[in-house]
Amino acid sequence: MVSVSMITYNHEKFIAEAIEGVVMQKTDFPFKLVIGEDCSTDSTREICIEYQKKYPDIIRLRLPETNQGMMLNWINNISSGQGKYIALCDGDDYWSDPYKLQKQFDFMEAHPDFALCSHKVHTLMCGHLDENIEMERDVLTTEDILAKDWGLLTASIFFRKEAHKTPDWYYKVKNGDYALQLIVSLSGKIKFLPDYMAVYRQHLGGMSSTLKPLNQTAWMLFLLDEFNKYTSNQFKKTIIERIRRMYKLQIYYAKGYGLRKAAAVLMLYQKLIFVSPFLLKSKRK
Repeated sequence: MVSVSMITYNHEKFIAEAIEGVVMQKTDFPFKLVIGEDCSTDSTREICIEYQKKYPDIIRLRLPETNQGMMLNWINNISSGQGKYIALCDGDDYWSDPYKLQKQFDFMEAHPDFALCSHKVHTLMCGHLDENIEMERDVLTTEDILAKDWGLLTASIFFRKEAHKTPDWYYKVKNGDYALQLIVSLSGKIKFLPDYMAVYRQHLGGMSSTLKPLNQTAWMLFLLDEFNKYTSNQFKKTIIERIRRMYKLQIYYAKGYGLRKAAAVLMLYQKLIFVSPFLLKSKRK
């Protein structure tokens, strides 16, 4: 009924806790954990193989012989799941509630007009657990996901597999979890549960820490431009407002990090929003 998609690369310090959070789930339905191990250079693959031997009825491994890269591994791993629903947990995050899957499954089974179910997530940084943002309401739409300066955290996401589409541009983005939320939200509403049931781990090896303000902005603009075209300008007004806020925030970060050149480039393109809001996407690397 549920396939848990977990992609991992060089997560030897974290992968055991991520796997344990899944195999401890208590459900009245069958589920599988599909791990896409992308040719790590540390001992991540060996750890995954040992866990598969320990839980052969739950864990299925995808072990490509060459590195696929994050997005191809992400999409292929989700697509290989055979469940009616897909739950996500990256190899450096973990679930903290043994009834997480059951709670989300029960809600989705009772509400067929919902495409995705999420919940509160703690953030773990420097050994300290922080609470994430409070939601203004518990039912969200595509407009809501675009209108806020955040996305739902990956470890909270549970969605109908049939809602997962893979347009060509989806393979090219860096923000795969956010792109997935936007795509899936086109098929139905999003439920946000009030329970804390997972932990998002912030560390130097995470994707969000490897992209600097200029590059982050360029990649997000690429995603928003492609989504805007994909939806035939249906959400363009909301997307433009999101871009304005994003420039303001990233200029603040660039200045704070002492990245004067990046800040200057961002300020230049900020002035060109009225000409073309997506121009900076050409600067992505």
